[in-house]
Amino acid sequence: MAWLYLRKPKHAVQIINQLEPSRAGFPGKVFENAISLLSIRLADIATDLSGADPEKEKTANNKKNKRIEQRDGLLFQHLSWVAASIDMPAALATPPHVRRADKGFDGLLVSIQDASGEISRVVLCEDKASINPKSLVQGSVWNEIDGIVNGNKDLELLDAITAILREQAGLGADTQEELLEALIYERTRAFRVAVTAMPENADAGGYQHILKDFDKHALGAETVRLAEVLPSVDTRSFLKALARKIRREIKRIADNV
Repeated sequence: MAWLYLRKPKHAVQIINQLEPSRAGFPGKVFENAISLLSIRLADIATDLSGADPEKEKTANNKKNKRIEQRDGLLFQHLSWVAASIDMPAALATPPHVRRADKGFDGLLVSIQDASGEISRVVLCEDKASINPKSLVQGSVWNEIDGIVNGNKDLELLDAITAILREQAGLGADTQEELLEALIYERTRAFRVAVTAMPENADAGGYQHILKDFDKHALGAETVRLAEVLPSVDTRSFLKALARKIRREIKRIADNV
């Protein structure tokens, strides 16, 4: 996770594969930047948070909660990337972005068949860290998937996949275009929804109800619908502790450069 936040996905994969990460360069203030992404800045609202004015205190608390949600959302995307890399080790994956409030794809994985060189599957990821996962999925994620299915994000999808293919040394320009055509006409697309959950989010059947109607939004065989749930006793406390551990690891890496 620390290597991911430092924009070194290949080094993160080496660790996933239980290898020592190779040498890396860290220009500018990348360590400080990464630690900042894992922290919650409160200095500008500290006075209002503890002030006597209830309206200002309410506004300040809303800002604080929003910053925590954004930090946790980005953190969960990084965690989900690790899980997806373990589940689909042969897939080409875009590393998580470094913007807390980003409207692009949460994650994208491209599987290419070894024998034919064709795109066998493109997996679009929706990673959501929330204390109310069902309402978020039902009210937001399904709408996002509907937009993708209806073609509203074809240009963004094309751009993201092109960026992945461009990094593959063995693929020439003509081959890349053939792969993209296969994607457009064959619709080799799947969706992966990953959410956080707490005991109070479960019902008698567990967490399945959170993903109710998945099949109505991502049509087709079961293989086009992937879902993962990260349970914990307290989502916010778990992610806060995880952020603290990653900050410590980033500092350790910085001290050994």
